[in-house]
Amino acid sequence: MYPVSKAERGFTIIELMMTITVLGLLLGVAVPSFLETVRNNRLISRNNEFIGALNMARSEALKRSDSVSICASADEATCSETNDWGTGWILFTDPNANGTFEAPDELLQTWGAGPPEFTLNASNSFIRFGSIGTSETGIQTFDLVRANCVGLHARRISISMIGRISTAKVACP
Repeated sequence: MYPVSKAERGFTIIELMMTITVLGLLLGVAVPSFLETVRNNRLISRNNEFIGALNMARSEALKRSDSVSICASADEATCSETNDWGTGWILFTDPNANGTFEAPDELLQTWGAGPPEFTLNASNSFIRFGSIGTSETGIQTFDLVRANCVGLHARRISISMIGRISTAKVACP
């Protein structure tokens, strides 16, 4: 028979306190960085959603060989006549090329309001793509900004005269 060891196994209170302190420091550094990553991913997601809508509008104009418009919309049924695109937007055929959704225009797709921490503003309340995919409303610029934005965490979405859609990081206003 072997003698029973009286040595206790486990942590001392000092080892436990040191472990908790190190863990607290690591979390203090990691959590803010993780939250910033989540915010940036939401911004990129909203940016890509809007670019996808613009590309769809241009594609539909080419496919139908007719004018197609996309406009800011607060109710997903009518154009809102404001430059605030954060409330959502609608895509529709626009054979009379007036930039407003009315009979006999066909509603193609709607997008609802985005998260409230983002603003999406433009110089115009609608964009119209012509039958060959060009921007009939001229050069357009949209600024996508999140609340409490600092640094280069805003996006500028641009549409050229030929209908090319591009995006770039810009400084927060």
